[in-house]
Amino acid sequence: MFETVVLGRRCSDKDYKEQAPELRMKLFEAQRQCMDRKIPLLIIIAGIDGAGRGAVINLLSEWMDSKHVHNHVFWMETDEERERPEDWRYWRCLPAAGSVGVFFGGWYGLAMRKFCSGDMSEMAFNSHMHHCRGLEESLAASGMAIAKIWLHLDRKEHEVRLKKRLAHKEMLHFTPYDKKASENYDGLASTAARAITLTDRAFAPWTVIDAADANYRNLAVAKAVIATVERAVAGQEARKARLEEKGAAAPQSVISTLDAIDLSVKADPDTYKKDLAELQTELHELTYHAWRKGISSTLVFEGWDASGKGGSIRRLMDGIDARISRAIPIGVPSDEELAHHYLWRFWRHVPRAGFITVYDRSWYGRVLVERVEGLTPQEDWSRAYSEINLFEEQLINQGSVLLKFWLHISPDEQLRRFKERESTPWKQYKITPDDWRNREKWPEYVLAADEMFLRTSTDYAPWHIIPAEDKKYARLSVLRTYRDALKKALKHADGKKDGHDKK
Repeated sequence: MFETVVLGRRCSDKDYKEQAPELRMKLFEAQRQCMDRKIPLLIIIAGIDGAGRGAVINLLSEWMDSKHVHNHVFWMETDEERERPEDWRYWRCLPAAGSVGVFFGGWYGLAMRKFCSGDMSEMAFNSHMHHCRGLEESLAASGMAIAKIWLHLDRKEHEVRLKKRLAHKEMLHFTPYDKKASENYDGLASTAARAITLTDRAFAPWTVIDAADANYRNLAVAKAVIATVERAVAGQEARKARLEEKGAAAPQSVISTLDAIDLSVKADPDTYKKDLAELQTELHELTYHAWRKGISSTLVFEGWDASGKGGSIRRLMDGIDARISRAIPIGVPSDEELAHHYLWRFWRHVPRAGFITVYDRSWYGRVLVERVEGLTPQEDWSRAYSEINLFEEQLINQGSVLLKFWLHISPDEQLRRFKERESTPWKQYKITPDDWRNREKWPEYVLAADEMFLRTSTDYAPWHIIPAEDKKYARLSVLRTYRDALKKALKHADGKKDGHDKK
């Protein structure tokens, strides 16, 4: 594809001095627009070795308000990054609303160089590019402006710069693939062409820039970023107009999945304490083995108010070493969290290999409370199902145990528990006006839960609907389900080469 790119463009020093101040001011104004409109701006700088990627990143920091520009390089993986899904290292660095994130290579750099060096298969590379496209679509739909810039050189110019850098020992290799890729011009150019073709979309287009002349390169980069912000502002205005035209859809009467759940089941009160203690002992041993094997766990608890989520979590945590586990209560998002994509705050808590994270409510709030209470527009929460499935697939692909529990009770039982909380001094803090208000919307929550089950109960991450009318039965069911999942994961791990045991 680079054959169609016009190379050899130049900008004289005189013209550069005339044009640079005006473009610099426009770039600064574009950044101010992002700040005023709370648009996060992500700039990915990639390109041929020697094309001036570092110089461009320095230029952006110089021409923009550097207090709100954050540069990130993803060459060397840390232990923390290796023990989590690959996207974790990128999600934690994504810009907040109104700020600018500049990624050196971003999620393209390492994959391009691995494929160019023959250390990634064509199928794996294409799959990664498909994943990048989906990630960018999700980020752009949430309001992020994405500028992707490829700095290109022709073969002759690349060879000249490569020799010069080697002669002056300026060539630094931060990964095993850098040297191979830098010396394989045809391979890297071909790889880049494939990546650009697979991921060039209207919501996150690529801009290919001839980087042989620094003056021309700098001006072209500034123009590309300004154009990205202009598209984002136009998109924001169009979205605002769409939302003003749409009205709220009326809830429909449906036969619910939850109607089929037998709420009459009970635990044997005479053996409950013994059964609970045995399960907790089993879990203590199994979670320790999972820690040694590097198998992490992510447990999600959703369900009705007063359905016993907190009690089940406490009994579960009592059987796990506190040094390798933590429970994350999810409430109203903070200002920092609201300034990011809604999944950002959950990516922050993804456990390292061998560790356990328990979410008391979760990312499913997007399609439950945010949907029912009208806190999120329909076009956002309806898009969330596919985003959530992709997120959970990444957790599973990393080798994590992922369990999703819905604790189910009847409206009558909820009412009884609400009244009990009101009359019990040490439980009164648990009942709020919001609980009573949410109860009035029971049919809407049933409808939302049904669609959630339908669209996010996958083969790799099914929902476990737990009858919770009897709290003891629910607690034992949760512990048994986790125990069985750990046994299965450990058995699967034993079938593989045990090369990463902690000693």
